[in-house]
Formats: sequence, C-alpha cells, structure tokens
Amino acid sequence: MVTILVHPPPANFSASHALLGRLYLEHRDFLRRLLLGQAVPSRDVEDVLQDIFITVWRRLSYLVTPEQARPWLWVIGLNHARNYRNRLRYEREVLVGFAEELPEQGDGASTEVLLQAMFGMFRLKRFLGKISSRIRDAVIPYLEGRSIAEIAASLGIKAKAVYSRVRLARKRLEMLALA
Repeated sequence: MVTILVHPPPANFSASHALLGRLYLEHRDFLRRLLLGQAVPSRDVEDVLQDIFITVWRRLSYLVTPEQARPWLWVIGLNHARNYRNRLRYEREVLVGFAEELPEQGDGASTEVLLQAMFGMFRLKRFLGKISSRIRDAVIPYLEGRSIAEIAASLGIKAKAVYSRVRLARKRLEMLALA
C-alpha cells in the first residue's frame, strides 16, 4: 500500500492541475505499455511519455469527461509513437571512439597523404554506420587495438562471438570494396 502525503495545494493550483495529476496516475502504465508495444525502445519510453503529458496539458480543454480519457490518451500516445519512429529515420547514432583529428602536419606528411587519410576516415565512418550495432560494438574496440578477450569481457559475450562479428565485418567490407 502506498501512502500519499497530503500537502496543501499551492496558491496557483487549479482543477486542471488536479485533473492532469489524476490522468497521469491512472493512465501512465497504460501509456507505457502502449509505447513499448509500438516499438519505442524502453530507454526512450519515459521521454516520450513526458511528451505525451505535455500534449495532454496543452489540450486538456478538449477532454469532455475524465471517464473518456483512455481513448483520447490512446490516440495521443499512438501519434507520439509514430512521430518518434519518423524522427528516428532522420537521426543517426553518433559513433564515438575515433579521433576527428588528422595526422599532424609537422611530421612531414604531404597534402596528398592528408587527403588520403581524410578520405579513409570518411569511408570507415560510412561503413561503420551501415553495419548493425551488434557488429559495430565489437569492431570499433578491435580497430582501437583492444584484444578479443577484452572486447568479449566488456560486451559480456564469448570470444567466439567477437571473432564471428569481426569476420562478418571483414566480409561486408570486402563486398563493399568490390562494388
């Protein structure tokens, strides 16, 4: 049993605040399950849920009765889940672990070597963006010089799985080089 402490409401507390609080307490679990069912990752469900209740607050005057709130919230939740999935198409995962700097000019590198290095980094980043995140999580530490055993320990998988993922990345890279 949950004990809710009763505090006097602030001076600017209104009936709409009370209604929003009631809607949140009664329907947040329903909306959380809805978002998970609509392929919103669990790491982002709370953020999308917050966006839903911001929309609810803005459109609270459109709610006829609190008893009709579930279908109304269901539509708002579906719209936010759809918008989340649409935004994912245009957002990319940021690859960390690679320095953005080029080789220093002071070590006698010519402009041609610098351009080749820059083009190689561009192609590598583009390749890493095309492979799956599971393979990328094993390949990036491998390229940084970590051992297979270290990578396996950090990912919590077997060393054979790391070897397999690195081999898959090599095959994919070979296929792209031939094309």
